[in-house]
Amino acid sequence: MSRPLRYQPEEWSIFFVTGRCIQSRFLLRPSPRVNSLIVGVLARALERFDIRLHGMCFLSNHYHLLLSSKNAASLASFMQYVGSNIAREVGRQHSWKEKFWSRRYTASMVLDEAAQIDRMKYILSNSVKEGLVKHPRYWPGVHCYRNLAEGTPLHGVWIDRTSQHVHSAVSESEATTKLTLNLAQLPCYEALGSYEYRATMRALAKEAVEDSRDSQDGSQSQYLGQKRILNMDPHSKPKSIDKSPAPLCHSGCPRKYRAFVESFREFVSDYKHTYDRILEGILSVGLPHGSLPPTGWSVTFSSG
Repeated sequence: MSRPLRYQPEEWSIFFVTGRCIQSRFLLRPSPRVNSLIVGVLARALERFDIRLHGMCFLSNHYHLLLSSKNAASLASFMQYVGSNIAREVGRQHSWKEKFWSRRYTASMVLDEAAQIDRMKYILSNSVKEGLVKHPRYWPGVHCYRNLAEGTPLHGVWIDRTSQHVHSAVSESEATTKLTLNLAQLPCYEALGSYEYRATMRALAKEAVEDSRDSQDGSQSQYLGQKRILNMDPHSKPKSIDKSPAPLCHSGCPRKYRAFVESFREFVSDYKHTYDRILEGILSVGLPHGSLPPTGWSVTFSSG
């Protein structure tokens, strides 16, 4: 059990998800084609799985998603679908045939409204806090700012590779479908109208940008800029890599954070005990509530 167990005790919980390219290479480097493929994969995945996407950003070597998941199985299936399809389609664009992602995605549960707002601000600050562009609206890659704050639609394409494989006469253009990615409002703001929600997102983005500049010891005079970003070699990688571990959860309340950590520890203990009994051949046991059955066992075992 070297990987953290997937745990979702309640339906439609909110998660902050992060994924990083292998060796932090710039395999997600923006381009019109790459952007369209990423948006198309996300839109297609939302049609297939019980997931609501609230915000996202894709920088050149990593991404963040803020989403609500019906249950642990929905999140796992959604992320498997998104990760595998982005790896294949974007890897094809950059002639990258090796492993695409550095490791499995991390998903930290967001426990309260304060944490929802904090995680959204974090996403909105991406591309600015790294010193890449002056404002998130100028990021040339996939970012939720323009959609959430300005109402700009997110259009992408989905390529049905299965139909191409089955029917060799089907061209890529014939197998391509145009899709629109629709983002859901954050649960803590779900009572707001669309105009009020956009105004709220603009205000959050302004705070996030100002906080990013303050953390850089004043306003940054030089940003990398769109031209340099678009000209990066997607096979290259940064000189240094941030390897800080992802937190188990996000919360603005220390009491809620401690309670979740304690419940997770109890869950892990119960899961390990149940797992050992299954290995001993006792198949009548049920997995702890909120768990996801091990790969290949989902038909045989269900959560208790």
